[in-house]
Amino acid sequence: MPRLGSAIASTILSLAALSVAGVDQVQAAVLTYNFQPDRGEMNFGSGSFKVSDSSLTRTGLEQVAVSEGIFNTFATASRGKTYYDLAGAIALFFQGEFRGLQTGGNDLEIIEFDIPESQGGPFYVKYDSRAFWYMATNGASNPDRWTSYFFGYRETLIWDRERVLAIDGRTIINGAEVSYALVNTEAEPVPEPLTAGGTALALAGLSWLKHKKKMAA
Repeated sequence: MPRLGSAIASTILSLAALSVAGVDQVQAAVLTYNFQPDRGEMNFGSGSFKVSDSSLTRTGLEQVAVSEGIFNTFATASRGKTYYDLAGAIALFFQGEFRGLQTGGNDLEIIEFDIPESQGGPFYVKYDSRAFWYMATNGASNPDRWTSYFFGYRETLIWDRERVLAIDGRTIINGAEVSYALVNTEAEPVPEPLTAGGTALALAGLSWLKHKKKMAA
């Protein structure tokens, strides 16, 4: 009986802790944002992502990994990516408020045309295409002036067998401001505290029954 009493007391304390944790976790949410880097009438892509605020302490600067997201932006000219996967990108929060992303990507592609004399050549040309981009967010030293910027570079180098003949489609973006819009807030699912507590009580009861059987033997 003393052992049973200790088990029950321990379980009650566990239930209390679970209930408190449950109250805190109920406030957690999955935030969905749309975003777009632009400069005046020039648009450099668009995207969306989801991030959970469950780990935030809402004190100072905090970094949270994006759970899922996509970004349509700079890619190589001929084939390229249809989108970049943003899972794992860093979302910055300051005092619990979202401030912007830290992330980047690249796309590379080489296409060669090599026609021998037997097929109407000789003819050779190579298209070496590349695209790079990144997003940076800063403002921790001056919280009233948080900024999120997009930087990008894209070009295609046209080669013969020895040298670059031309550069096609060169585009350089240096510091286009990124705008964000919160479009959805979903409650993050958490375990029911009472369900977890019931499981703990059941385990405590089983432990006591096993102890009684050993004593009887």
